[in-house]
Amino acid sequence: MKLEDKVAIITGAGRGIGEGIAYCFAEEGADLALCSRSLAEVEEVAKKIRAMGRKALPVQADVTRFHDVQQLVQSTLNTFGKIDILVNNVGGGRSEAGVGGGAVSKRGFSILDLTDDDWDGSYEVNLKSQVYMCRAVVPHMKAQKSGKIINASSISAKTGDPYRMPYSSMKGAIITFTWALAKELASDNINVNCICPGLIYTPAWEAGATTLWQKVPRYQELKTPEEVFQEYVKRLVPLGREQTAEDIGRAAVFLASEDAKNITGQTINVDGGIVMD
Repeated sequence: MKLEDKVAIITGAGRGIGEGIAYCFAEEGADLALCSRSLAEVEEVAKKIRAMGRKALPVQADVTRFHDVQQLVQSTLNTFGKIDILVNNVGGGRSEAGVGGGAVSKRGFSILDLTDDDWDGSYEVNLKSQVYMCRAVVPHMKAQKSGKIINASSISAKTGDPYRMPYSSMKGAIITFTWALAKELASDNINVNCICPGLIYTPAWEAGATTLWQKVPRYQELKTPEEVFQEYVKRLVPLGREQTAEDIGRAAVFLASEDAKNITGQTINVDGGIVMD
């Protein structure tokens, strides 16, 4: 097993991509601290992880609040005694105007429609949460002279998404943050890498697709938000199929393992060929 007896923190682990990453890590032998704003969701995931024979600590936390982040890290250390891997998976948008996977604004998509709340909410959820988690975890990794940090970005960071401008902007910043942090921490034997997921029909994506379905004329002839998603897949993915949370999980396992010991500051696109760079 590639991650046997390693300890990982996974944020946003209650559902969607984070849940898929958690199962992949457990299959490879890792013990997990699972964070979500919904305790019920993350407890259910933890129950399944334990059934797989691994240890799991469910923690309710809002990672846009540094106090919550500190408590998450301390609880992990109290339970497991170390932190080998950090997966910064939390993302999306949070404002009165935003929904789900990337704050697709209900007011409109133009720079003239977007409010400070749209921009500030996207910054907090996507970028600041990762900065906070790294700030809290890095001292412990530096002390043990080892660690793996995996930041979740998005293919929209590389394509620019006019329907999710704040989201794609912050996801782009995550890639740059990954480069800078990788350079800083290389001398401490800490690898920092990034994954850009493609099109995955998570609850967050469904929420965003619902707004697109309601507001964008080209999608209104479709019958359901899921058809909006499938139209995206058909139009954008060269391999012609959607991605899964487990696809992201397997990429994260690779980056967290010794197989990737000489890989740092890199971004892996798991998107069926949407972005080729």
